[in-house]
Amino acid sequence: EAAVLLSYRKLALKYHPLKCKEPWGPKRFQQLAEAYDVLSDPMKKGIYDKFGEEGLKGGIPLEFASDNPWSVGYVFHNNPEKVFREFFGGDNPFAEFFAEDGSEVLLPFGGPRGRGALRQDPPIVRDLYVSLEDLFHGCTKKIKISRRVMNEDGQTSTIRDKILTIDVQPGWKRGTRITFEKEGDQ
Repeated sequence: EAAVLLSYRKLALKYHPLKCKEPWGPKRFQQLAEAYDVLSDPMKKGIYDKFGEEGLKGGIPLEFASDNPWSVGYVFHNNPEKVFREFFGGDNPFAEFFAEDGSEVLLPFGGPRGRGALRQDPPIVRDLYVSLEDLFHGCTKKIKISRRVMNEDGQTSTIRDKILTIDVQPGWKRGTRITFEKEGDQ
């Protein structure tokens, strides 16, 4: 587990989009977050070790599923930026890891804020298209979101759909933002 933490820390700082300007950087950062998600979870890591990436993503054979609830395939639904923030414990992680000259500052795992810091989940952002008439008169719109919800075990999560109702007020300007508290990923 320590090797996974150390490797993720080193590579996440190297390939973060704010630091790595290569065109393939965001994809590498996404792959890194997915690898960390799998290797830091004992159940996912066990399936990966036994069945490989194909078994993890495609689902394990049913004869092995009786003692393991993981019979459907794994899909990484998380946000790599969220994984990064949760690991490093903050919204501006580079402020603590890089000196003004750009050199890396070595800190213990998790940095001074630590992994136990209270974090707010990032919002789910969606565009809502309305007509000029709707903006003039006002209307009610519904939008479906898919969000990650923690299961009762506190270790795994499920994707759930939810319908949110938006009361469009007459005169709203382009770019108006509406926030639904606690409706983002958990």
